Amino acid sequence: MGRFKVYFFASIVVVILLATFIFLINKKEQKIEGKPFENQIKTVKGKKNDSLLIFEKFVKDFNSHKADNIDKYIDPELGMMLFYHDGPYPILKVTSTIKDEIDWFNQDIFENVAFENSPDYLGDFEFSKTGFFVTKNKGNFSLKKFDDSYTSHPESFFKENKKIETLCNFSATGITKGKSKTFEFYFRFDGKKLTLLGLSTDSVSDVMFGDPKTKVIPFGNKNDIENYFKNQKLFRDKEQNAYIDFDKKEITYYDFPNDPFVFEYFEIGEIKDDSDKIKSVELIFYPDKSNKENGFFTYFSNKGSFVVPPMGARPPYFYEPVKK
Repeated sequence: MGRFKVYFFASIVVVILLATFIFLINKKEQKIEGKPFENQIKTVKGKKNDSLLIFEKFVKDFNSHKADNIDKYIDPELGMMLFYHDGPYPILKVTSTIKDEIDWFNQDIFENVAFENSPDYLGDFEFSKTGFFVTKNKGNFSLKKFDDSYTSHPESFFKENKKIETLCNFSATGITKGKSKTFEFYFRFDGKKLTLLGLSTDSVSDVMFGDPKTKVIPFGNKNDIENYFKNQKLFRDKEQNAYIDFDKKEITYYDFPNDPFVFEYFEIGEIKDDSDKIKSVELIFYPDKSNKENGFFTYFSNKGSFVVPPMGARPPYFYEPVKK
C-alpha cells in the first residue's frame, strides 16, 4: 500500500511538471508571434543585425547602377523576372542579367532599411515614410499578376518559371529619392544568402503633375478652371520652346513649331483624382466647333499647368503658367 502511494504521488508530480513545461513553451511561442517583424527575425534567426546588413548591402549595390553589382544576386540558371514600361508598352521578361535593362532602373532609392510594411503614398511626390521596406512574402508573387498584354508570353513561359514564384519568401519596396517612382523587389532569403527573383518598377499615380513647390489652384468644378484662364493667359514649356497662348489662341508643339495650332474653343473633361492631393482633367483644344477630328489633346491639373505626354519620338511637354 505504501509503494502504491509513492508511485501514485510520483505520477502526479510528473504530470504536473509536463503540463507546466508545455504551458511555458506555448506561452513563449505566443510571445514570438506577437512581436514585430524585425524582432521575429532576431528571435527566429538569432541574426537580426546580419539580416539588416545583408539588405543594406543589396541597396548600396543597387544604387551603384552597375550591372555586375546587381547580377551577383541573380541565380543564372534560375533567372529573375523584370517588369517595366517602355513608353506605353509593358515589358515582362525573365533574364539572368540586368545588363541590357539597367537604364530602366537607374534612379537612386533610399538606403534606410526597415522590416515593416511599405508606407502610404500621400500624393504630390510625398510618402508617409521613405526607405527600403522589407516584408515576408506569403505566396503573393506571381508572374501572371503583371501586365503581359504586349509581350504576350505563352502558357509555357509561366510554367517554366514557376520556381521563381515558389522560392520567393521576402519582398521589398524601394522608394526613389525623387519620390516619383517605386521599385518592387522579390527575394529568396535564408538568413545568409539573398537571391533576387524579381524586380518591377512603377511611377506614382500623379507622376505627370506632381510638383511640391507649386501651390494648387481652385479645382472643384469646370467653372473654377474656366475662371483661372480668365486671368492666366500664357503657358510656356521653356525646354521645348513652346507655348499655349489664350489671347492669341495659339499653341506651338513638336509637330508645328513654326506654324502654330490655332484654336477657337476648348472642352474640359471630367475631373479625375490622380491622388489625394492632385486632380486633373483632359482638356481638348479645337480649331472650330465643326471640326472635332483635329483636336489638340492636353491634360490640365490643379497645379495650374498643362501636360502633353510623350508619343513616339515626341518628348513630353510641360506648359507652365508665366506672366506676359
